Amino acid sequence: MKTRSDLLLRDALATVFVRGAAGDAAARRALEELDSWSPASPPGPALGELRSEDETPLFEADGPLTEKFAGLEGYVRDRARRFTSALAWIQEDGATGDPIACASAAWDAGLFFEVHELLEPVWMQERGKRRHVLQGLIMAGAALHHLTQDNLAGARGLLREAARRLSEATPEEPLDLARFGRELGELAQLIENGQVKHTDEIQKLPRLAPRASD
Repeated sequence: MKTRSDLLLRDALATVFVRGAAGDAAARRALEELDSWSPASPPGPALGELRSEDETPLFEADGPLTEKFAGLEGYVRDRARRFTSALAWIQEDGATGDPIACASAAWDAGLFFEVHELLEPVWMQERGKRRHVLQGLIMAGAALHHLTQDNLAGARGLLREAARRLSEATPEEPLDLARFGRELGELAQLIENGQVKHTDEIQKLPRLAPRASD
């Protein structure tokens, strides 16, 4: 079990987002309450029930984060904003419950860790070439998460491996994964050249875009 408070908070919030993306009503309520959360006001009932993996409540009854997570308010606000954006796109596209479409929305919202969390259960059930492709998407999310943590070597290696796996994508995939993979490879080269050292420095984020119709 994890012990670092930032990782426990990250995982707890990511779990709520994944459930919300799948259409879970209680998780959606918690995410709505998170979007309007203020340390100066009591959390909504769904938010007040959230616990980390070690069963620590995330929020005090009067509003602030509990002592274990004190100092992480900025992270919570950032995640709340990104969750709201991603869920709006998911609903707009009618993608609720579609892990790959939800992962695309999460990617566009900068929720790179959550891309991994959305896709891993699907990857574990797949076999054959599509399993490799899904692992490529998971690696892409992990790579950008590493980049947010200033782990350049880890990001670069994962981007290149993701690009290799996504090159195996078939034309039946609704997203243009081959193009996405090429763009990931280009980003890996920019990192190697010292032109990108953090996600904030990416001028054009690789896009998980739909395949162009013939």
